Amino acid sequence: MPTPKEMKVTMVFDDGSRQEVTYALEALRNGDNPHQAGYVGEPGDSYTEVIEGRGMGFTNHIDLLGYSVAVELSKTMALLGDQRTETVVINKHTNPAVFAARADQLEALLAAMATDKKSPSGGILCCSGRLTKATTDFLVNKNREERFVLDVLAAPGFEPGCTDEISKVMKNLRIVDVSALDTWEKINAGVFGLNMKWTIGGKPIVTAVGGTSFFNTKYGMEVVSRRQPTAQESADAHIAWIGAKAVQSNSFTFVKDAVLLAQCGGQTNREDSAKFANERAEEFGVSLQGSAAATDSFIWGRDNIDMLHRMGVAVLVQPTRKLLTTGSLTPDEPIQQAIDEYGMVMIRPYLVGENGEEKPWRVFRHL
Repeated sequence: MPTPKEMKVTMVFDDGSRQEVTYALEALRNGDNPHQAGYVGEPGDSYTEVIEGRGMGFTNHIDLLGYSVAVELSKTMALLGDQRTETVVINKHTNPAVFAARADQLEALLAAMATDKKSPSGGILCCSGRLTKATTDFLVNKNREERFVLDVLAAPGFEPGCTDEISKVMKNLRIVDVSALDTWEKINAGVFGLNMKWTIGGKPIVTAVGGTSFFNTKYGMEVVSRRQPTAQESADAHIAWIGAKAVQSNSFTFVKDAVLLAQCGGQTNREDSAKFANERAEEFGVSLQGSAAATDSFIWGRDNIDMLHRMGVAVLVQPTRKLLTTGSLTPDEPIQQAIDEYGMVMIRPYLVGENGEEKPWRVFRHL
């Protein structure tokens, strides 16, 4: 097959209007696997720049979505009036392996990496703020002492000397400047607001870009339990919900004190996602006691609440599923009873439509 050089996408709308976007295609080091070719399309205005290191691969570009998570966490903390707006995310194979929010970037990285001793190495580190000298020194020392490496480091700017210092010890590190991604709309642009994938038979399948966040939409986080959350539990519930959106379905995330304690996704049922996340936490000596857990859609049966209680979960965030004649969405009765018996908190996230109607806020991620 000839090497593709350009890709044009034309959209015809129901009012007869047309729009076209042209992408200049640039060859990548590899596609999804080393034996496959890969290309990335550069729009007229490119918002990322590789300033150090070898060329990017297919999954490197996909894992840069971790920067979207870092920014969303930071903006949400600011919205909640929390000063811990320096956030870091290490993405691995399209999922956030670890993340945390603190008032200081290095403190955020240390808190995040304390929950998982395996996954961060070889990952994609995304920082919501510019890379600091303190963070750089830590990464350099960790490389020298433990041979810790990163595949990509992305930040909206770098303190003087940081890129030179870290690239000297991490020879294959790609350093990406994302400072031009200065709005949420640029970060989650898509093509005409759509994400596209090709399915069997060469058919394109598209979905609207999932940029629905706490700071750009009308939403509610309704407490549907007798106990009300503390301020910290409420913040953790918001952060866990962002994590549940970022992890591949079926997802479960566990957060405490603005740190991702454990996560698991990509399972065919969310009960297994919760179990595997708990096993990973136990492996690294991380307690889920007092955590906020979130899942991308509703869970089934009281036995799942019993399981989460045994794990130590204090708050559950889930879009509940039963529509009563009153018109309000509420949990199934056995689930509600178990939540209240254990003194847990349950929060129902929902979206508010143009006419004021409430809709369950589900956050499946299949692409």
